[in-house]
Amino acid sequence: MRFLSVLAGLLFVAGCVSAQTGSEKYVFYLHGAIVQQQGENAVSSAYGKYMYRAIVDSLNKNGFVIISEVRPKDASFDGYSGKVAVQIDSLLQTGILPQNITVIGASAGAAMALEIAMITGNRQINYALMGVCSDTSPRKYQQKKICGNFFSVYESSDGPGSCKELLFNRSCVSGFKEVKLNMGNGHGFLYQPYKEWLHPLVQWINESAERQ
Repeated sequence: MRFLSVLAGLLFVAGCVSAQTGSEKYVFYLHGAIVQQQGENAVSSAYGKYMYRAIVDSLNKNGFVIISEVRPKDASFDGYSGKVAVQIDSLLQTGILPQNITVIGASAGAAMALEIAMITGNRQINYALMGVCSDTSPRKYQQKKICGNFFSVYESSDGPGSCKELLFNRSCVSGFKEVKLNMGNGHGFLYQPYKEWLHPLVQWINESAERQ
């Protein structure tokens, strides 16, 4: 199974990069806040079980090298975002192409993905944001330099909505695509690997990897 903890993933890259074909796609998955608070078997009274393992397994089955872990309860936003940015830099240093690296963030994890995009400053790295943007997001990030190729997913019945106003027409954003869902399950849309968001996301990752 090609599911790697963050540390194991870096050891894998360091030890086996010479054996790679150059077509491997590396995907970081950053879960929502409830998993950090409750652990891998987190359950919401409103949305049910957060199926962290099933989400990771579904991404893995699509042929990606998955780098993910349950964040420690005491992990800080800035500290963990910086940690992932360092890990991405380690992949780049081994020769992995930036378009073969994707950071998927769900809710709080998506806010971290935006922070990572500001830290790395690379227009070719891919970022998928799920359930994070609000009406105040453009103002909040107005003075921030966000870089990357972006994919946004939001559910019409959820509080967070479109990321278009935040990311469209930014000089350091190389691409933007968005999917609006109408599943009626609010924030729960990101609790499971629903085909409604998984299939277009997987397609986008594969298409992004082909960009030069």
